[in-house]
Amino acid sequence: MSVYLSDRSSSLHDGLDPSRVTPGPALRHFLTDSREPREEAELARCELTSLVAEHFAEGLGILVLTGLPSDPDSGRRAVLRASRLLGEPMRQNREGALIREVRDRGKVIGEGARGRYSDSRFGGYLHTDGAEAPLPAPDIFTLFCVRQASSGGALEFVHMRDLMRHLDAEVLHVLRSPFHFDRRGDQYQGEPPTTEKPILFTQNSQPAITYLRSYVEQGHRHPSVPNLTVEQRAALDALDTVINSGELTKVGKQREGELALFDNLSLLHGRTEFRDTPEYARLLFRTWVNRHSTRRW
Repeated sequence: MSVYLSDRSSSLHDGLDPSRVTPGPALRHFLTDSREPREEAELARCELTSLVAEHFAEGLGILVLTGLPSDPDSGRRAVLRASRLLGEPMRQNREGALIREVRDRGKVIGEGARGRYSDSRFGGYLHTDGAEAPLPAPDIFTLFCVRQASSGGALEFVHMRDLMRHLDAEVLHVLRSPFHFDRRGDQYQGEPPTTEKPILFTQNSQPAITYLRSYVEQGHRHPSVPNLTVEQRAALDALDTVINSGELTKVGKQREGELALFDNLSLLHGRTEFRDTPEYARLLFRTWVNRHSTRRW
């Protein structure tokens, strides 16, 4: 297994380094200027689209734009404008939030009816974003780092193409069949408490994955939902064995003022456990992006 980032100090290797890019003048100005310079929108879109294509198709499935202002107002501005350059921001809950704060809200992962991974400081559970929502899945999710934890909080990620090589045909067949994912209380009145969808599927003509094991387990505990079959549980266990082996996982720690864009159809991600201090609490802003819808400024 490779040696990766130590959370607190310099390291032999930060897994995000190959994905780090300093944005060009037009893209940086468009993301950061308080006036929203629309005359630079197309130049900024061309640069960002090109970078995303390069790093998603040929790289790790992650693009990290570095050296941006890290204050909260600048972070919200940058994450929303980048999302709109690439498509249309998606609602992340039934209240319609386009930007969600990722921070410790004192929750345990999956606690209560609505607690989510992003409400917790705990690590583990590699997953895709939007696992609790019906398809289509977010094509991209973004994270802007306003404040980083001094201890913990590193990103862990593994690409779908690496996982697929370690799973046999029978397991892949089962993972392409429907499972029930718990909605985390985000359904509207009269809707079922789960969404039924396969873990492996196709979206925008590309292979895709949606997954968070605990949401599947919770989904199949609802009285109206069948229990997981022996074959389904065996397939989930096989997938988790590959994910949790660590042999395919890369680790890197996002820095303050960095905007990271993730191929949510191809990447499972998580983080290491982190701890805040009373004076300094970890804070990231997140968006989900539908690339099928293209916005013009």
